[in-house]
Amino acid sequence: MKKDYRELIIFGKKEIPKVESFVEEICDYCNINSEYFGNILLATIEAIGILLSIDLEQESDLISISFDRNPKGLIFCIKRGNIGRESEQQEDELDLEIRKYKLSKELFIVKALSDEADISFNAKSIILVFYVTSMNYEKSLQRISKLKEYWKKSVTPIKKNNE
Repeated sequence: MKKDYRELIIFGKKEIPKVESFVEEICDYCNINSEYFGNILLATIEAIGILLSIDLEQESDLISISFDRNPKGLIFCIKRGNIGRESEQQEDELDLEIRKYKLSKELFIVKALSDEADISFNAKSIILVFYVTSMNYEKSLQRISKLKEYWKKSVTPIKKNNE
C-alpha cells in the first residue's frame, strides 16, 4: 500500500469479509494496535449496516468505502451507491419501529467507537474519523514512566552463602 488513499466497493452484507481485510490492511500499514483496530473495524461494519438497512432490498445495495489519512487521523467515508433508486416496498408500523430501534443501537456504537462520526442528512453517507496522532505520544509516555520506575528500583547484589 503506497498511497494513503484507498477505496473498496462491496455489494450487500455478503461481502463484509472484504471490509475486514480492507480495514486490517490499513491498520497494519498505519501501525495501529489491535485494541484500536477492533474499534475501527466494528464502527466501520456498523456504519455499513446502517446504510444497508436504510433500503429494504439489502442484497442489491452498492456500498463504497474510501480511506484517507491526513494529519487529523484516519478517515473512512462510507457511501451508498444506489442513490437514484427508492424502495417501493411498504413497511408496516411494527417493522418500522423495530428497524428504528436497531438503527439507534448501531448509531450509538458508531458514535461511541469513532472519534468523529458525520452522517449526511439524507443518510447517503457516513464519514468516520479516528484520531491516531496521539497514540504514539501516549505509548512514549508509558515507556518513559516504566523506565523511570525501573531506574528507581534499588538493586541489591546477591550474596553467597559463605559471606
